[in-house]
Amino acid sequence: MGKIRKISVFFWILMSVTCLYICFIWIHSTMSASDSTVESTTVMNFLQVILRSIGLGVELTDFVVRKSAHFCEFALLGFLTTCTFYTKNKKILINLTSIGFICLCVAIIDEIIQIYSPGRSCQVTDVVLDFSGALAGICFYLLFFGIYKLIKKGRNVNKIGKNC
Repeated sequence: MGKIRKISVFFWILMSVTCLYICFIWIHSTMSASDSTVESTTVMNFLQVILRSIGLGVELTDFVVRKSAHFCEFALLGFLTTCTFYTKNKKILINLTSIGFICLCVAIIDEIIQIYSPGRSCQVTDVVLDFSGALAGICFYLLFFGIYKLIKKGRNVNKIGKNC
């Protein structure tokens, strides 16, 4: 009973974090174009300082920063959503369609919200970019989980070998 309760509590914590993160994404979509530009310019300048400090003279553009932010934002969403589903049902392959559908819906709603934000627009290319980021986050989780299982399996094999 205790283990089931821990899983249930952890699931609800992850579900809450994922839902709050979706709210964060959508709240960013309500920003006006000028506010969004100020935010991305601040991030771009910060990244330029970091790149120069490590010896890379790469010049970032506002476009690159914005599109990278979209991709990364949704990669985290894909990762979080996969974590949430996995805590409830260990058969992750069964859940992949639902996870993908949720991430796609969040991306579509994100772009629809921007129609009503001053100076912003809805772009199909951003939905594709967002969904690609979500898929990358899902793949990262599956890769991370696969490596974890292999390491765990290797430890169990080593324990069996030492006991013989």
